[in-house]
Amino acid sequence: MTDIYVAGTSDSQNTGQESKEVTGVKTEGEKRSQPEENVRQWVTNMLDRTGETPGRFVGGAYNVRPDSRFINEQDDEEVVLMLRSHPITNLGWIVVGILVLLVMEFLLGTGIASALPTRYVFIGRLMVYLIALGYAFQKFLDWYYSVMIVTNERIINVDFINLLYRVVTYATLNHIEEPSMVAGGFVRSFFRYGDIFIETAAETPSIQAVAIPYPDRVIKIISELSEELEKRRELGQ
Repeated sequence: MTDIYVAGTSDSQNTGQESKEVTGVKTEGEKRSQPEENVRQWVTNMLDRTGETPGRFVGGAYNVRPDSRFINEQDDEEVVLMLRSHPITNLGWIVVGILVLLVMEFLLGTGIASALPTRYVFIGRLMVYLIALGYAFQKFLDWYYSVMIVTNERIINVDFINLLYRVVTYATLNHIEEPSMVAGGFVRSFFRYGDIFIETAAETPSIQAVAIPYPDRVIKIISELSEELEKRRELGQ
């Protein structure tokens, strides 16, 4: 499984510390420093200004200030958004998987395999079910683990390819240019999702996220974070 982020954190016993559990990394407790508290307070104020409420929305595709951490996260870094493609984009592979099973059962019901031994028919049916299940499982993992993480410092884009391979792209907010989005068509307008494109001045020329819920709100938050980071850098913070 991908280990770039985890789902949550838990409190340590008998201490005022928070323990953060990271996939593939040992759990460790740590106290928040004053800079961290300042960052948390600023993120809270920024979310209030933009009208965002912390929580998990759109079936886990739009997460505001999730209780999550990721590998190589800095001490004064706060996860603001964790985004996936809109759940409606899963409808295509779900329908394909169901149709494959229905077609197989229909053909078997016509007696097309009646001349074959029963054990061969059973093995063939089992193989089709396993293939359909494997296809659906791979598509679900692709949706679940392909995420865009927006923090107060940078943007991390994770493209999940398979269980053994993924592509992780980083871009600091002070290196990004004006982000843009594409949202058109009846389905996208009705369910309020679209594509986000972020051009950067770093080695990685661009970052994109496909079918993200509320792309206009994401663009607004990224712009706010980028402007605040520039102010902090000018003040030497």
